[in-house]
Amino acid sequence: MSRTLFACLLFLPLVASCEEEDPPGELTVELGTGEVAFEPLVDGTTLPLIAGPQGGHHVWLGFRVMGMSGTRANLTIEPIPLTTGEPPPRAAPVRITMTELPDGTHEYFGWPAQLSDPGCLVGEQVVMRVTLEDTRGSVGSDERTIVIGDGTSVAPCAE
Repeated sequence: MSRTLFACLLFLPLVASCEEEDPPGELTVELGTGEVAFEPLVDGTTLPLIAGPQGGHHVWLGFRVMGMSGTRANLTIEPIPLTTGEPPPRAAPVRITMTELPDGTHEYFGWPAQLSDPGCLVGEQVVMRVTLEDTRGSVGSDERTIVIGDGTSVAPCAE
């Protein structure tokens, strides 16, 4: 066997496995809620304020994503009170691993979206915006206007 033929046979599997990945695109994201299962979320829904184990307060969120590559994504959540329209300082994205469903949709539920100054938000409308970016660089976002419900151990608003 010639060296050229041998080299071609040796490197052919490597070349064949180097498929081009699809370029980044847009993800279709659906913001939901749910501590133990994904539940769709409509504007105006009241979500209970949950006291976390470290003294903070959160609401449960969930996400469904179509068009995602892989199961890992960077997650950014922005709670924007309608009274001020100002989001809190943007936090760094968090890496999450989503579950791929049989239809190719990806899902995550049970995310504790922390709220700063929760006592000032009880009964108030908040725009919850979620942005996800997959490993390919595709990005998508969704937002819903929710009402923050009563919670336990919530300090009154300091204003």
